[in-house]
Amino acid sequence: MTGAVAAATALGSSGRASSAAAAGPAASAGPCTSSRDDVGAPDLQAALDEVPAGGELVITRPWVLSVPLEVASPATLRFTGEGQLSTDADISVIRITASGVAVVDAVVRGRGGGSSGAGRGVDVVGTPARPLDDVRIVGGRLSGLSHDGVRAAHVSGLVVQSVAVEDVGYAGVLLLSCTDGAVRGCTVSGVRQPSPFVNSYGIIATRDDTLPLSTTPRSSRLCIERNTVTDVPLWEGIDTHAGEDVVVRDNTVRDCRVGIAVVPCRDETTRAYAHAPLDVVVSGNVVERTSLRASGAGIVLKGAGTTVGDLGERASGFVTGNTVRGHGGGAGEAGIVLYLTRHVVLSDNALEGCVDRGVLLYHSNDAATVTRTRVTDLVSTTAGGAVSAVEVRSASNTATISATRVERTGGEGDAGRTTGPLRGVAVANAGNSVDLLANDWSQTDLAVWNKGATVHRWADGA
Repeated sequence: MTGAVAAATALGSSGRASSAAAAGPAASAGPCTSSRDDVGAPDLQAALDEVPAGGELVITRPWVLSVPLEVASPATLRFTGEGQLSTDADISVIRITASGVAVVDAVVRGRGGGSSGAGRGVDVVGTPARPLDDVRIVGGRLSGLSHDGVRAAHVSGLVVQSVAVEDVGYAGVLLLSCTDGAVRGCTVSGVRQPSPFVNSYGIIATRDDTLPLSTTPRSSRLCIERNTVTDVPLWEGIDTHAGEDVVVRDNTVRDCRVGIAVVPCRDETTRAYAHAPLDVVVSGNVVERTSLRASGAGIVLKGAGTTVGDLGERASGFVTGNTVRGHGGGAGEAGIVLYLTRHVVLSDNALEGCVDRGVLLYHSNDAATVTRTRVTDLVSTTAGGAVSAVEVRSASNTATISATRVERTGGEGDAGRTTGPLRGVAVANAGNSVDLLANDWSQTDLAVWNKGATVHRWADGA
């Protein structure tokens, strides 16, 4: 096996985090033709190098690494008992450069996520010229990393499952140009975004936008499901930049500045936003704030470009069956925000206690559909300020809004009760065209507030 030999020294006994999913997914790692453990091994890298292709190394005791543990051929790394890897160096602790690798119940500890660096728990290093296939990271706990818990680039068939990531600088799970994979049942908490990082993520599927799309393609055909992401206070819980056929479903995202962001990426030369997210599904998620007070959207879907009517690639997809609580608050924020989209459908979403507006159609949304939405207890950022279930901002929006219901559920004195003027639909400018069909505005103060746009009401509620 090529690569540096880890300067690994066995330590005394230390507690090991357990994984509830270890028994089941471990079996899915496949049969091993040879298995050995680290008992009596003076050097962990040397022990791994002796494992034949397709074999297994069982890590049973604590080790301190000063260089990465290099996995350069098909193998399984399985952690058990007191097995763990820790480091004070700013390194990728486990570095995978081969297909057919499984890492099961890993416990990895870095020096902390409060300072920025290149520290990663598990780093899966495919390249455009040499992509990898069939890498599985199942169970375990990754903590105290200055960059990411898991990073994977140019991997097909990647599975990251039931991994707990906490106290990291940049991202819990970072996928670059990955296809046909899943991030499932993971927990991510405490993404710090120390300086000079300008953004941070719980889970992100993206690409390297400093290179052409032909070299670093979109992340595509991925499923991000049943994860819990909490405490990303400065940026985004779950994100895809220009992903295609990405499904984000049944996740819980709590106390993140933006809950779920489906957004474009830049052109490598002009640095303008050029590549939109395509055919993305955001379904069945709970996105909420319980203690974070900064403004930010619950779910945002945005295409390429910047200006009203921009001719760049438009975002497309479905946002359905989500519950968003407490998001909004800024001028361009809401429970759900759309701009620069085409034929996007919002359906069956519940927006509870959102700030200023439930849904914001910001600008340049072609043939958007908003249907079967339930908006309850909107809160104004200013005392007595108006709030809207759906706001159509700026211009170049065409939309159909149907079967939407607005409710006031709070009683007298309740903090969440809508106190200002409550509008069903607010259309702020001309240059928009909106059809309203069979909505229930009975609990609003004004069903439609229109400043010169084209608004048709077809069997619409009071």
